[in-house]
Amino acid sequence: MIWAKRLYVSILAVWEPFCGKGYGTELMRRAEQYALERGGNGAWLSTFSFQARPFYERLGCALLYARELPGGPLAIFHHQAADAVIMEKRDE
Repeated sequence: MIWAKRLYVSILAVWEPFCGKGYGTELMRRAEQYALERGGNGAWLSTFSFQARPFYERLGCALLYARELPGGPLAIFHHQAADAVIMEKRDE
């Protein structure tokens, strides 16, 4: 979804046997390309501390804020500028 010129990634899932093989990175690259083609200039998403925070950080996402959820894990929110690492890797 694109809102306020930002791509919002609601869910990104890769089946465990395929993790670590570049599929998640490619999905993010394609989502960002989709947003860029429609005038988007960045992206934001949320994840939980036990999930994919290191994956998003490797893609150049930065922590915006974190907070404890009632009865749940820490929520982590990220942002990535459209010209960040994920787009540069495509050109290598």
